[in-house]
Amino acid sequence: MGSSKTHSHIERPAEEQLRAVVENKHPVIRELYLATHQLVLETLPDVVFSVDCHDGAIGYGARQYGYNGWGMAALAPYTNWVSLAFLRGTALDDPAGLLEGTGGSVRHVKVRSPEQLEDLRGPLRGLVEAASQLNP
Repeated sequence: MGSSKTHSHIERPAEEQLRAVVENKHPVIRELYLATHQLVLETLPDVVFSVDCHDGAIGYGARQYGYNGWGMAALAPYTNWVSLAFLRGTALDDPAGLLEGTGGSVRHVKVRSPEQLEDLRGPLRGLVEAASQLNP
């Protein structure tokens, strides 16, 4: 994810704005990115979010849930998947075993296809909800 000091951001972008930011991505990845974003919004309708116009990363909950102002999660598009990262992922209960990563606190879920997203819908919603309830 890029620095807000060097990359422009759009607060609460509309779907058309998000599409424009990721227009260079493969159509499947673009739709997967938008569908994963929609899942986050369905789970947390009042979540604060902004998109980095350079790399398409969407940050969720910055200055809303604490975590030293960084927020609770981020969605980023890659060449072959989208990644939903949880900034305090090591503190989350993950009964489905979805979380990947070895860092000190961040964990992520790689979503590679619309079918996989559909299969993971319930567990992902659970992770998003749980992440929103963590305290720093």
